[in-house]
Amino acid sequence: MFQSRISRCLAVAALAAGLAACAHDTSMQSSTAASTAAYTDDATINTNVQTAIMGVPGVDADNLQVSTQDGVVKLRGRVDDQMAAQNAVQAARQVQGVKTVDYDIDIGNQ
Repeated sequence: MFQSRISRCLAVAALAAGLAACAHDTSMQSSTAASTAAYTDDATINTNVQTAIMGVPGVDADNLQVSTQDGVVKLRGRVDDQMAAQNAVQAARQVQGVKTVDYDIDIGNQ
């Protein structure tokens, strides 16, 4: 009888350890899925911002770099004038998923 109880306790402990390992693996998969989703969202945001600024007068998309991380968009480069810079920043802010827009934009054709 005593040996039967020990066997049952060991079986329960092994089952609990197995379930804990499965739960840990699931949380790791969720974490990986979340980071993949964030990367995909950033890539989508980046593409949408690039598309949005292409239509801004005074902005040559080849002269304005766009990068996105965790929904924060960074614009760097050169535009024709102050109005073009303001409009590019505003266009970026309008894109769905953008949290904030940081920018380092030079003015003029130099």
